[in-house]
Amino acid sequence: MKRSFFLSAALLATVTTLIFAAPVRYEAKVWRAVQTYDLVSVSKNLDAHNRELMGVKCNFRGKDIHHMKPNWYESSLWQPIPGESGKFAHLSVMVAKPDLNAFKSIPTDSSGAEVTIYGRIEYDVASKFRFLRLVGRNATVDSAGNASVSW
Repeated sequence: MKRSFFLSAALLATVTTLIFAAPVRYEAKVWRAVQTYDLVSVSKNLDAHNRELMGVKCNFRGKDIHHMKPNWYESSLWQPIPGESGKFAHLSVMVAKPDLNAFKSIPTDSSGAEVTIYGRIEYDVASKFRFLRLVGRNATVDSAGNASVSW
């Protein structure tokens, strides 16, 4: 009895991991509207991009990661402001628990190469908090124009 319980639990854990690790799929109509922005320009006016699916170019992530809700972590993305030595723009992000290890693979130092991260700007009314909900950093588009975004 114990053996079948542990086997069932292991199988469920494996299936759950596969489901959460699956790429997010967007139809061609939605993906054609996706624009990629520099973090510096997007961080100036998040209200104008509310609920917009976008790509954001950044150079590194914040070192601090806070466990905000049971399955969500809060952190930040950063990019140097061009022409202003030592100044940076940042954007708060929310990362799903299954994506946390992939998010941690982004460098935390400002010498990092530019990367594009995909997500949707969202607003939490209760906390009056605007953030980028991350969905991944690798986008592949099929022949029909549909995209799959994964880490």
